[in-house]
Amino acid sequence: MLERLACSAEIAEDGARAIECFRRNEYDLVLMGWQMPVMDGFEATARMRAMPRGQATPIIGTTPGRDRAECLAAGMNDLMPKPFQIEKLRLALLRWTSWPGVKESGGCQAGTTCV
Repeated sequence: MLERLACSAEIAEDGARAIECFRRNEYDLVLMGWQMPVMDGFEATARMRAMPRGQATPIIGTTPGRDRAECLAAGMNDLMPKPFQIEKLRLALLRWTSWPGVKESGGCQAGTTCV
């Protein structure tokens, strides 16, 4: 779905891998699952927040069974319930990043990191 909005994404199979990716790369936004193997989204979020740029990077919780208050209490910035809807994803990108706001199937502006 992110590719349909002309954004790039890196997928981490579990929370520990998400921490490794976050340590090595700079992201405009993190979509964080709650239930992951090895390390859950709560712990991964806490560890990311403790890293140098961890407070500045928006982390959006992704789950069908939690509410926004739980997400905020865990240190996340917002909640995007599953299943994702492309319009809600587009609005989250506009709210939390400097994404240029292209429509579906469009392209990012040259030199711009969308996600």
